[in-house]
Amino acid sequence: MKKITKKSFERLIAVVILMATSVFFITSVSAQGGTPLDDPIAQPIKGNLTVRLEPVATGLTAPNWGTSAPGDHSRLFVTDQDGILWAIDVKTGEKSVFADVSALLVPLGFRGPNTFDERGLLGVAFHPDYQSNGLFYTYTSEPGNGMSDFPVPMGDPTHHDAVITEWRVPSPGDPDSVVDPSTRRVLMRIGEPQFNHNAGAIDFGPDGMLYIALGDGGNRDDQGPGHSAQGNGQDPSNILGNILRIDPLGTNSANGQYGVPADNPFFPGGEAPIGGDAGCADGVCDEIFAWGFRNPFRISFDKERGDLYAADVGQGDIEEVHVVVAGGNYGWRVKEGSFCFDPNGDERGFVTGEITCPNEPPMLIDPVAEYDHDEGIAVVGGFVYRGSELPGLRGRYVFGDFSQNFGNNDGRLFYLNKKNIVRPTTVKKSSISELRLRGQDGLGMSLLGFGQDAYGELYVMANLTAVPFGETGVVMRIASGFPAKHSDDFRAQLSGSQQPTPVDTGAQGHAFFGLSDDGTEMASTLIVANIEDVIGAHIHMAPAGANGPIVASIVPDTAGFLSGGPFVTDPLTLSGVLFDGTITAADLVGPLAGQSLGALVRAIRKGNAYVNVHTDQNRPGEIRGQIR
Repeated sequence: MKKITKKSFERLIAVVILMATSVFFITSVSAQGGTPLDDPIAQPIKGNLTVRLEPVATGLTAPNWGTSAPGDHSRLFVTDQDGILWAIDVKTGEKSVFADVSALLVPLGFRGPNTFDERGLLGVAFHPDYQSNGLFYTYTSEPGNGMSDFPVPMGDPTHHDAVITEWRVPSPGDPDSVVDPSTRRVLMRIGEPQFNHNAGAIDFGPDGMLYIALGDGGNRDDQGPGHSAQGNGQDPSNILGNILRIDPLGTNSANGQYGVPADNPFFPGGEAPIGGDAGCADGVCDEIFAWGFRNPFRISFDKERGDLYAADVGQGDIEEVHVVVAGGNYGWRVKEGSFCFDPNGDERGFVTGEITCPNEPPMLIDPVAEYDHDEGIAVVGGFVYRGSELPGLRGRYVFGDFSQNFGNNDGRLFYLNKKNIVRPTTVKKSSISELRLRGQDGLGMSLLGFGQDAYGELYVMANLTAVPFGETGVVMRIASGFPAKHSDDFRAQLSGSQQPTPVDTGAQGHAFFGLSDDGTEMASTLIVANIEDVIGAHIHMAPAGANGPIVASIVPDTAGFLSGGPFVTDPLTLSGVLFDGTITAADLVGPLAGQSLGALVRAIRKGNAYVNVHTDQNRPGEIRGQIR
C-alpha cells in the first residue's frame, strides 16, 4: 500500500471537505431565528507582563506592516497606507522612501479627505532570493480598469481592484538602491465590491510561495452586491474571503503572470491554463490555500517553525486568531469565531448560543484564541515572537486590537498565554493576556499593525487619528520593561480632559522622551492631531490637576515659539510632529534654570511635570498630559 504523506493527507482532507460541502455552496443562508448573545465571552483580558514602547520613527501617516528584506539586517521596511514604502534604520530611526506607489492608489478617505478608509498600500513582501533577483511585491488598492483577472462576484460593479504587483530593485545589496518604477509587473487584479474588508497582508512562506490574504469583499454580514448567496467566505468558486498561495515566478495562471502550485489543496491537475476564471469554474479557485475568512487583517509565518497565523476581524461580536492549514475552512459566515452566526436577513447579524449551526458544513476550524467586543472592535494580527530581548514572550503570538471603541485612540496589545501552540499532533487553544505598557495606562493611539525585523524583534505601528492622513504615524519597538541602568524613557498622552478645567476638544497628542546614557540630553518628540491655532507648547512643573511654571519649551525658537514671550502671534495648525529634537540643561527655564537636566528628570519621576499645548482659543492649554 502506498504511504500517505502529510502533504497528500492534507490534500485528501481538502477534497473531502469540498465534496461534503458542495450542496451547501448553493444554499442560501437566511435569517435563522436565533437569539443574540449579550456577552459571548465573559472572561476579561488582563495583563501580567510589562514592556516598554521605544519610538523608532515618527512623521509617518498610517503605518500598517513592517518586515525585513533577506540579507538586509539593519532596516525595517514599513508600508504606509497612503502609498509610501519606508526603509527605516532600526538603530537610528532614520527613514527614507524606498518606493512611492501613491499615484497608483484610489483616492483615500471613504467619505472624503481626512476620513476613515481601509484601502491603500496594505502589504509588502520580499522574495526569498531578493539579494540575487531584487524582487519584492506589494498589495495596493487601485481604481478598477475593467481588466480584473477575478471580477466582482455575481457580475456586480467593481468598487476598486486589489492589485498584486512585482517590482525590482537594481542593486539590492546597496542600501542606497531603491525601486526602479519601470519594472512594475502586475501579477493579478481582483475586483472588490466595497471599500472595506480588504485584508491586504502578503508574505512568503518557508516553501518560497507567496501567500495573499483577501477579505470577503466588504459590506456587513457578507451580504449585498458582490456577495454570493451563501456569502463569499463560504463560496470558494470566487477568490474573496480566502488566503491564496501562488508562485510569483510561475506562468501557468490564466493570465500567464504567476504560477498555481501543483500542491495547492484544490489544484485539479490537467493542462494549463488552470488559474483565473477557468480555475474557479469547477467550483473552487485553484489559488485558494484556505477559506472561510471575513477580513484576515494580517497573516504571518512563525520565523522559527514556519506555521501560518491569521487574525480575522469579526463582524460585531468576536475577534479571532487562527493557525492556518492547507484546505482549512475557518467558518465565516456560518460562524463568527467558535459561535454560530445568524446573518439575520436585512438586519444586522449576530452570534447565537446554538451548539450546531444551521447548514453547518463539516470540519469547520475554530480559532485558537478569541475575544468579544467588550475588549476591542477589530483584531490586528502580529507575529510569533522570536527575538532575544523579551524571553517571557518567546514562542508566543503577539497581536492586538485597533481600538476599544470607534472614535477613540485606545488600541491594545495582546499575546497568547501558551507558547508554541502548534504541536506535532495538534494545535492548542490559548487564553489571551494584555501587554502592560511601562509608564502608560494604555497605548493611547489607534493600533494599525505590527512589524518584525531580521532578528525577530517586534514593532508596533500606530497613529493618533485612525485615518490615512496627516503625519501622526509612529513606529515603536517592543522592548524590555526594565531599561538599562543609566537610561530611561518617559511619555505623556495629551487630551483636553486632563486640563484642571477640562476642555471639550477633539485634539489629542502624544509625547515621547528618551534620556541619553550619559544623562545630558533628552530626545523629545511631540505629535498632535486635530488641533488648530497652536500658540505654544511647553513642559510645566506641577503634579496632575495643578498648574505650574514653564521649565522647558519643547518647540524651538526657530519655529517662532518663545520669540517675544511664551506664545507666538502667528498660530500654527497641523496634524503631525510639532517637535522632534533634544532638551539639554541649557534649555531649562523658570525654577530649573541653571540646574542640570537631572533636575527635570527628578521632577518627572516624582510625577511633577506635564506637557501642555496652548491654542489661541484655549490659551491656558487645550491638551495636556502628565509625563510618566
